[in-house]
Amino acid sequence: MVIQKSILACCIGWVTMIPPCGAHPHNWVTMRSEFVANDEGELIAVNQTWRFDFFFSAILIAETVNEWQQPLPKALEFEARRMIQNLAPYQYFSVLLVNERELQLPAPDHYALQVVKAEGQEFLELTMHFQMTQPTVLAGSTVSWSVYDPTYYIAYSHEHADNVTIRQASNLSCSKQLKLPKLTEELIAYAFSLDQTERDTDGLGRAFAEKILIVCERQGESR
Repeated sequence: MVIQKSILACCIGWVTMIPPCGAHPHNWVTMRSEFVANDEGELIAVNQTWRFDFFFSAILIAETVNEWQQPLPKALEFEARRMIQNLAPYQYFSVLLVNERELQLPAPDHYALQVVKAEGQEFLELTMHFQMTQPTVLAGSTVSWSVYDPTYYIAYSHEHADNVTIRQASNLSCSKQLKLPKLTEELIAYAFSLDQTERDTDGLGRAFAEKILIVCERQGESR
């Protein structure tokens, strides 16, 4: 799957706004992920929050109002709809595996783009709620979760395991682990050599992607 320049431009709208510079990535997203289990210990929903970096947030806030010619809340509503529509063919840059079987994320039934304040600065946050089409048993399962732009134009990171939560049934016990990628000097040098115009770098994002591993057991059971 090659993410073309036009797709990235439509997904977030930042291609024409960011001045040319060397090296990938060009934008950064800090994530929070929540996995929701029902009383039977089955995965029924996934919630994501993407916080865009300060530089991109400031530019997009201004550009969104200018483009949509609406007050900021309404303009962000339109922009969120465009993001979701254009991310959909790429599974929202998300890969969810349960016991190595990939689960497709449905279209989010709730999403929003809003301004949040932290440490005296304003950031844009995109929240998405995915209600899974069919429940998936978590007990005795290993869940693998990765979020990444395949071209590595955008870098995604949970930063630490505390940004991953599991809302679980009382009879379910889950552990979580954040695994960082193993990178070679050659791969890092290659990413650093890329400029903003180079898009056909499919696979680079996966190589740089972190992975969240979740292992769940019923209370009182162990493998």
